Amino acid sequence: MKQLNWLVALCVFSAALAPCSASPITAPDAVLEHKVQERLEKGEIVVGLETIGSTRFVTGRVLIDQPPEKVWPIMVNPFEFKGKISPRMKTVDVLLDQVSKSVLKVKMDTFPMPDITYEVESSYSRTEHGARIDFKRIGGTLKDFKGHWIMNPADGGKKTELVYSMYLDVGFFVPQWVVRYGVKGELPRTLEALRTRINEVYDHSHSLEKKTILAATPLKNHQISY
Repeated sequence: MKQLNWLVALCVFSAALAPCSASPITAPDAVLEHKVQERLEKGEIVVGLETIGSTRFVTGRVLIDQPPEKVWPIMVNPFEFKGKISPRMKTVDVLLDQVSKSVLKVKMDTFPMPDITYEVESSYSRTEHGARIDFKRIGGTLKDFKGHWIMNPADGGKKTELVYSMYLDVGFFVPQWVVRYGVKGELPRTLEALRTRINEVYDHSHSLEKKTILAATPLKNHQISY
């Protein structure tokens, strides 16, 4: 199980650790959604499942006390993850850098196992109602991983709700329910680390990472209003 959790941690970055509260949700009815919103307002990170076609994704939801235009430059920047959010990320090489798409080559420290390297392609879309990142593995270690981030304004645009969904196939025989169990444990840690980093920047005047990618351009530069 420890080896599986290391593999899960590699992929949680995608496009990317403090303890947090997380428990599953399953039915998207209005009553349950209201309860989920109450938990998010309390600062919890809520984990669930989402089926798209024949694929079951693990999802994590978090509410951040900053508007989307402040969340986006940190959430999208792989060098923020390398430097602050994902301690096991050793190197990031940008193979393609466009406003709407990136390809990254990432090396992860999986001590005591050998380091692993993978390539991930991410597509970025922004609308007047929010933003989305779709990512997928295109090379390297592991058989498959894919998923998406969805970013929506909350509280009239004063806050941001993030939804992170991921599917992982480690490439050797491990039941999918075991893989999902590992992902459910790792997603909340990553979302909590991301929220902590955002709070450090905007509530405690920490500096943003200077190195970034084009997709992390602030949302306001793309005339998005909330």
